[in-house]
Amino acid sequence: MKFKKFSILDIKASGSTEQEEVEIMFNVDHIISIKPIRISRPDKLLNGFWIRTTNGKKYRASKIPEELLEVIGEKYQGSVNIAVDSDEQPYQ
Repeated sequence: MKFKKFSILDIKASGSTEQEEVEIMFNVDHIISIKPIRISRPDKLLNGFWIRTTNGKKYRASKIPEELLEVIGEKYQGSVNIAVDSDEQPYQ
């Protein structure tokens, strides 16, 4: 087994829309796919990852291990810089 530490966004119980960042250990052998995504938070926009595991569960991760970032080919994690007039800017 190869365990690595990930930071995922967990929606708090009680039906609220607040998201909490939680560190979790995944067995890398049980990850089916990792897809770069944009994660919208009330205060900022993040580059993140959609992780799918063999048991069918899906997670939104804000941070993944460096070894996996090297495999993806680019560094996608971190916050996205948005100009004040973002409606006028083309999508990048």
